[in-house]
Amino acid sequence: MQEKINKLFNVKEIELFKSLIGKKFEKVRHDKFDFSNTSYRRVTLFVDGGTYELINDIEEIDFMWDDYGDEAVAVFKFEKTNDMGIDYNYGIDNYPKQIENPINEVIQDIIIIEDNVKAFDKVTNNFVSEYDYVKGVIVVLDGFSYCFTRDIWFSEEIRINKGENPQAKIGNIDDDWEWGEDRYSVNSRTFKKLN
Repeated sequence: MQEKINKLFNVKEIELFKSLIGKKFEKVRHDKFDFSNTSYRRVTLFVDGGTYELINDIEEIDFMWDDYGDEAVAVFKFEKTNDMGIDYNYGIDNYPKQIENPINEVIQDIIIIEDNVKAFDKVTNNFVSEYDYVKGVIVVLDGFSYCFTRDIWFSEEIRINKGENPQAKIGNIDDDWEWGEDRYSVNSRTFKKLN
């Protein structure tokens, strides 16, 4: 079991986000919202002629509980990529299909939502492990924002909310964590503005 696990965006990813501020957010590509406002594992952002992907992939990590060993957790990544066009066969069992929504607004700011979880032994109150991870990303536009989050730390789904205060729909960090008889945690959430 690792004492400290850091799955925050790296310096290169943060700089890439910062480079988008002040540029036009042309459109966003995601899965169709047939059953919920989620996209499986990725969302594609088109900004000033560039193509960027917010990816939410699973990684095996030597996690916060020593009884079980490795745990599959979802980890956000952000990268510049080439536009491959709408992938009509993307998703689980060739579903859901992707769609594009035009935006055409200048990005005012980007906010990274970072969660921190410190696990403790319930009997001794001794520190066990700490986990830092990205809960989501908010793209701030003029008068409204797009918010891309995962519901829970192991989910590959990216929830997409749009509006004046979409972060109000994220939920409480304490609700993301259910501990057994031997552990408890102290949790905190930070909204890190990049502008």
